[in-house]
Amino acid sequence: MTEHLLDQITMGPLIIVREKMMALQASGKKVYRLEAGDTSFDTPPHIRKAITDALESGKTHYPVLTGIPPLREAMLTKVRTQNHLPIRDAENVMVTVGGMQGLYITFGAMLSPGDQVILPDPVWGETPELIRRTGAVPVLVKLHAESDFSFEAADIETAITPRTKAVYLNSPHNPVGVMLSEAQLRAIADVAIKHNLFVVSDEAYETVLFDGNKHISIGSLPGMGDRTISVFSFSKTYAMTGLRMGYAVTNDDVLLDRMRKLIRLTTGGVSSIVQWGGVAAMTGPQTATQEMTAEMQRRRDIFYNGVKSIPAFESFKPQGAFYVWAKISDKWNGYQGKKDGWAMTNFLIDRAGIGASPGVAFGENENYLRFAFTGEAEMLAESVQVMQDLF
Repeated sequence: MTEHLLDQITMGPLIIVREKMMALQASGKKVYRLEAGDTSFDTPPHIRKAITDALESGKTHYPVLTGIPPLREAMLTKVRTQNHLPIRDAENVMVTVGGMQGLYITFGAMLSPGDQVILPDPVWGETPELIRRTGAVPVLVKLHAESDFSFEAADIETAITPRTKAVYLNSPHNPVGVMLSEAQLRAIADVAIKHNLFVVSDEAYETVLFDGNKHISIGSLPGMGDRTISVFSFSKTYAMTGLRMGYAVTNDDVLLDRMRKLIRLTTGGVSSIVQWGGVAAMTGPQTATQEMTAEMQRRRDIFYNGVKSIPAFESFKPQGAFYVWAKISDKWNGYQGKKDGWAMTNFLIDRAGIGASPGVAFGENENYLRFAFTGEAEMLAESVQVMQDLF
């Protein structure tokens, strides 16, 4: 069989670690799931009830391709009033199967083979793979601990070539948890306008904010409304990871037409009953989201304050999202003759049943790990104690 674009894409380190942890768990071994970006929260009751009601009332037929009108109207209201995005109308809103499909159709509609997208390194591992899927090229800009892993406009501008089509942003950021300030976003916007680039803004963690931080959508800034494609997810905001729903918004008519076509050729729309759950989520009380965010900050504090005392790691305190990004100390003795992220990942799994994600899952970060503090607070505290005893 001849070579195919998909041959350049792997199943990824995250899948390898997840399957190893699930196998250990199934065997009855005590495990600590610090590799999983899926919180322990249940979907709020009023959302579950809306889904059940939709099922029982027969709302199980083919939905409108880009989403049922009540949901798209609710999404339009939200992005206008909360994100301050100048989206024209509900026709510019597309309901997707998770934020992942939002990114898939965005890059698929935007990119041609040989085009380039600038993105930070580290970065969520699926993003460069989605870019490669189109035949385009991800251009990674290294983030440094010395500058608090900030994605700076000057570094972005240095990476621009005649083939650059877009810049990808993710704030709050997976895996580091850093947030871009308004000043940083304005500087990036100036670069995008100057070089006539699109910006793909992945805002999956927009509500998972700590220490009073405020989320700003780059598409709300002057000159950015028509060149920004904003992608959102219900997974983090409403604990709906398994229900697979997100949305994307754009004012660009060409991209909009192409993105709709990609929905038609892939999923044909999102589960009808889940969409009715989405209506309840967006129009109903937001108390559960606020409570989940407060609890995530408590879990962040428990885990970060514990892990920063472990001499094997140099940890970055996240401003948002679910993760602690940790550099492996040079003082660590290593495992099986190696001292990189995979060695530490395997050491933690083999010796203590602790899951973590090696830094290479997020770019060229061989000496880093990502821990997810998504589990119950008691488990997080126990995992820290186990690691303190281990090192």
